[in-house]
Amino acid sequence: MNTNKASNIIELKGIAWDHPRGYEPLRATSKEFSTLHPEVSIAWDIRSLKEFGDTPIEDLIDTYDLITIDHPYMGQAHVDQLLLPLEGSLLDTFLKALETQSVGPSFKSYYYKGHLYALPIDAAALVAAAREDLITKIHVELPKTRADLFRFYKRIPKEYSVAWPLCATDLWCSFLSLCAQDAGRNFIKNGTIDEKTGINVLDELKKHLQYLHPESINWNPIQVLDHMASSDHIIYAPFVFGYTNYSREGYAKNRVCFGNSPTNPKTNVSTILGGVGLAISSKSRHANWAVAFASYVANAQTQQGTYTNNGGQPGNLVAWQDESNNRLCHHFFKDILKTMQKAYVRPQHPGWNQFQEQGAELLHKGIQLGTASEKLVKDLNELYRAFRGEGNRGTD
Repeated sequence: MNTNKASNIIELKGIAWDHPRGYEPLRATSKEFSTLHPEVSIAWDIRSLKEFGDTPIEDLIDTYDLITIDHPYMGQAHVDQLLLPLEGSLLDTFLKALETQSVGPSFKSYYYKGHLYALPIDAAALVAAAREDLITKIHVELPKTRADLFRFYKRIPKEYSVAWPLCATDLWCSFLSLCAQDAGRNFIKNGTIDEKTGINVLDELKKHLQYLHPESINWNPIQVLDHMASSDHIIYAPFVFGYTNYSREGYAKNRVCFGNSPTNPKTNVSTILGGVGLAISSKSRHANWAVAFASYVANAQTQQGTYTNNGGQPGNLVAWQDESNNRLCHHFFKDILKTMQKAYVRPQHPGWNQFQEQGAELLHKGIQLGTASEKLVKDLNELYRAFRGEGNRGTD
């Protein structure tokens, strides 16, 4: 957020997250932007994946001009005026183009109360990951439904295993995904998670754990994918946030392929939406330049080229449909696009991000202790009502 008086260089500072997918494309696009605009320098710090999902925005806005962000923060950002509304700083034609080029609901997920608080630069959802070479070797068919998944467990040889990232944060994402698959996108009403749906999903998750690699309850997506790519033991992960890096030649010892997660064929919902938006601190002293950079990163040409070529997982449909990008990533983008298009978007109202952090820990601890699903859902809804009652500032 500084201006170097000696050289008159405008210094922007950004915060990314700690994976090559998170920081490498931003460093590359920053270098490119500074070549076009020598008066601007952009430096990036990184934070852990958990910090990306949990750290309050108010802890960042005094230090950083550019903030990578998850869409459930939009409501809190709006109420507390933490981020710069972008609709007044960018041309309508540009925003309409980005909306048309949205990968599933990514673009709209950064709107709240008529204001756009981030531009989609990275698109993701829970998808399935597989060691295609090993799946072919043992002649098994990948599951298309959750019912198929239970049959799949029993068909794979004992030397192989299925893993599913179910650390607290990812257990939460899976729980919401399965609830949305079973009861539709509106399974949360009036500050309450549908109890019957929640109980059934928790009971099912407990059954899955009987078949999964024992470390699944502790692992995050990166840990699961690292194990899949480095050894020949884990051959499938049914619900894991996709990382294009692992589908590229040379990134790891073994290539991991990605496809659509198992679904409930009774509904038209896939899995939970992830991804990354690039937002501007409301306290940035160089907001115009920060907006200019954010729009540069989000535009189709940058996303299709520099962003993807430097390990990024773009948020623009033009990049996802590009043939050379799909060849580079062994059809990663085409193979999971259906999941992206039908993704479930989490609530964004104030208090949701704090609720999901504590709710995730509640479920994670309860499942490990063997707590009855009925009690877990009851406790979860009581926690939700407590956060909803703090100022009563938002709606579902």
